[in-house]
Amino acid sequence: MGKAIKFAVSMPEEEFKEIEAIRFKEGVSRSKVILEAFELLKKSRMMEDQIRSYEEGYRNMPERPHDIKAWEDVSLATFSDEDW
Repeated sequence: MGKAIKFAVSMPEEEFKEIEAIRFKEGVSRSKVILEAFELLKKSRMMEDQIRSYEEGYRNMPERPHDIKAWEDVSLATFSDEDW
């Protein structure tokens, strides 16, 4: 981690109390709780961007019927060899 920066944050009292409860329960600092929340937010937004990109790719280049058929054939051949 790089240099730590101190800053003030204003928030509703209820959310502050929830942060306090979390940090006391887990035995960590407020900074740790906020940093973990920020990391989760970044991951969530990155995932949303990836999903949006994936969906856009399918809209721009949808699977063709013969692609789907080929996938089904390969899947059937592969799974037919399994002892279920």
